[in-house]
Amino acid sequence: MKKKTKAIVSSAAAVAIAAASAVSVMAFDTTGILGADDGFTLNKPAVKVSINKKSVTDTSGSHFKLKADTNKKDGDVTYYSSDIQVAKVSTNGTVRLRKKGTAKIVAECDGVKSYCDITVKKPKARAAASLSGGAKLDLNERTMSDIAQKVGHQTQHAYPQSTIMCSAYSFAYAYYQVTGQFKPAIYFWSSGGCTWIGGTYHRYSSSSEMLSAIKSQLDSGKSCVGYLSTGSSPTHYVTFISYKGSGTNLSDYKILDPWEGNITTASGYGYSSIGYHVATVN
Repeated sequence: MKKKTKAIVSSAAAVAIAAASAVSVMAFDTTGILGADDGFTLNKPAVKVSINKKSVTDTSGSHFKLKADTNKKDGDVTYYSSDIQVAKVSTNGTVRLRKKGTAKIVAECDGVKSYCDITVKKPKARAAASLSGGAKLDLNERTMSDIAQKVGHQTQHAYPQSTIMCSAYSFAYAYYQVTGQFKPAIYFWSSGGCTWIGGTYHRYSSSSEMLSAIKSQLDSGKSCVGYLSTGSSPTHYVTFISYKGSGTNLSDYKILDPWEGNITTASGYGYSSIGYHVATVN
């Protein structure tokens, strides 16, 4: 008959075992027993951040939603862009592609980051509207009026919390006519001014140079934005949509006016001179 044996442990080992049962994670010395002066720490899992898209390539004017997760309990993920002129991201991960270029959208929690590489291309231009009579662009006025209804205009007070000026509305009209994409005026408005997203801002030395630039743009099948002035004030941005005759006089041009969203002649609007600014859709 086998004798029962009792396990005998030292008082130091008993302390070690009790400590082990309490914290479940401990460090042993070379004897296999935790000494009275030995310290121990709990191993916390490293913070991780994952993002659902690693790369996106699309045209300016597009937008999409990113989703980032972290293994940290109650951890907050913060989004930001390496270049907000190319791609801008909101606090909830919505990314808006603004102009041609590359950028990184960063999702960060406690200094740990995950990235989405962004490549923005120019939107493909629609086929140019049919031209008639040589140097004359015959845009359908009803279509342009529909654009104004879709995009909005200044008297609608579509954005009561913001001051959206005529330049942003005018460029939204031109942007649609060139790309076929509807964007609200607020999309082209940032930091108190028009950002000309998807376009280029030009300044000329004279009114004649500006009209020549507008005429050239219309001849290529594209509307563009021009700047009107009384010579003092007020001043106003409008969308130039067509012209007749030589195109050398302000009275030759028709505009889509962002103030009421109506089509009228540039000179009939009440301005006797023209500024030197033109914005064109790329």
